[in-house]
Amino acid sequence: MNTAVVVVAHGSRVKEANRGLYSVIEYLRATGRWEMVEPSFLQFEEPGLSRAVEGVINRGAEKVVVVPLLLFAGNHLQKDIPEEIEKQRSSHTGVEIVLTRHMGIDGRVAQMVVERIDEADNNVKVASKTKDIPLRPQDIEDESFRILSELVDLEQFPGDFRPIVQRIIHTTGDPEFAKTLVFHPDAVTSGVEAIRAGRPILTDVTMVQAGIDKNILSHFGVEVICKISDAGVRQDAESSGSTRAATAIRAAADVVSGGIIAIGNAPTAIMETVRLIKNEGIKPALIVGVPVGFVGAVESKEELERISVPFVTNRGRKGGSTVAVAIVNAIIRIARDKYHGEP
Repeated sequence: MNTAVVVVAHGSRVKEANRGLYSVIEYLRATGRWEMVEPSFLQFEEPGLSRAVEGVINRGAEKVVVVPLLLFAGNHLQKDIPEEIEKQRSSHTGVEIVLTRHMGIDGRVAQMVVERIDEADNNVKVASKTKDIPLRPQDIEDESFRILSELVDLEQFPGDFRPIVQRIIHTTGDPEFAKTLVFHPDAVTSGVEAIRAGRPILTDVTMVQAGIDKNILSHFGVEVICKISDAGVRQDAESSGSTRAATAIRAAADVVSGGIIAIGNAPTAIMETVRLIKNEGIKPALIVGVPVGFVGAVESKEELERISVPFVTNRGRKGGSTVAVAIVNAIIRIARDKYHGEP
């Protein structure tokens, strides 16, 4: 049975707050257990629940499992969601639509509360012993970079590479990345030129797409593309037996020439990119390839290091969407700053 999962969160007017749901979606998709996994929101963000359910049904779902990512059984759970589910059942009588329990009270949630209290209590104790802790966001970032500079010798990297190393470690809190990052000599130059030329950025998953700084990119006319949720990509992946991530890269190969490919989740997306370069002659300006995991991540990065196209990667199992986003955003800022902030 072709099963789809639709996870529904409350939604917020603050865009950053909605990214948490996309992280959950990315994790669920990575398990490979369901044919489709899609996000939805009750308020302030799209897609809404009805649109998400109809979307997966139109793409062939025979069963839809709706999961409320809500802690307590308030009005949304008692009234809004059940009513919407009933409407969808009436409209799609041939499809099984199931509503799961909400998150609810669980010992694991209680344990998280205990952990948060312990964290806060420890922070209070530390703060009582520390003077002049910065409170403003820019001050916090400046202090973070100061501490980072004491942990990592950025002088070991060429000048254009340092902001990337700095941004990755700041994002992950992991200085070990300084030992594993690998840069093609032309990586930054080629990436900056692509951004300045308004070439597109193609991502393997929506989490990378969501994290890239669209505000700066809008000045350069750069589009950020992710095709992993396209109906055609899903169908092609199912018929070919390939992963959706690899199929999504292949589906956008014709538009990414001279652009940037950013891969933070799927080793198969790197392998497909390498194949397209070797066998079909696509020529991206830069490949950012930092998938995380135990299966294929190490090997795919090793393949990436062997090609002549400019790349940024790291050796080992570490990586992920946040690392890919950090690299791309660092290059975007270099593109802006090198030209005095004016495109």
